[in-house]
Amino acid sequence: MSTTAHTIDEVQGRDEPDRVFRRYVFNNPSICSCCFRRLKANESHVRAYSGITGHDLEPKATRAVSVRAHKTGPGEIGPEGPLEGTRQVDNTAIAKYPVRTVCEDCGSIAGRADSDPLSRRKALARAETLADRLAEVGEPVQLNLLKHLVGYLKSQEDLSSYDTECFEAATTIAVREARGRR
Repeated sequence: MSTTAHTIDEVQGRDEPDRVFRRYVFNNPSICSCCFRRLKANESHVRAYSGITGHDLEPKATRAVSVRAHKTGPGEIGPEGPLEGTRQVDNTAIAKYPVRTVCEDCGSIAGRADSDPLSRRKALARAETLADRLAEVGEPVQLNLLKHLVGYLKSQEDLSSYDTECFEAATTIAVREARGRR
């Protein structure tokens, strides 16, 4: 499956500026919602087939197994004997680790945004990657304006912990500004 870059007129006809960030970047499964890098490009994702000991175990690290008494001689009940009880055994040898896509840049599992707020400095760095993703869908914005807007919103005390909303608002304004110049 290949992705096609859209012309400016196609994007303008489809979405208002306030929908561009969520539709083309944040909710796009091929883009990391945390750092805005592409997940499916050869260099920017890792498929993790095994977990770290103690993490992602299914269903748990220990399980109970039946213990049967072994009888020999006359009156033997069967090859395994009667049920005596249970004992705990280590399950890590047979534990299954789900396949995960991990962003190679930020380490985000499945490209999901982190719930911890970014520092202003990290948000500014991610604004550069965001501008690249916007340009790929035909929404070239001025990087300096986008970074200024993200930096301003992240410096506001009541908005600083709302990263997604800061990026969304900055993108909306930057897209409107870029479209108004055409």
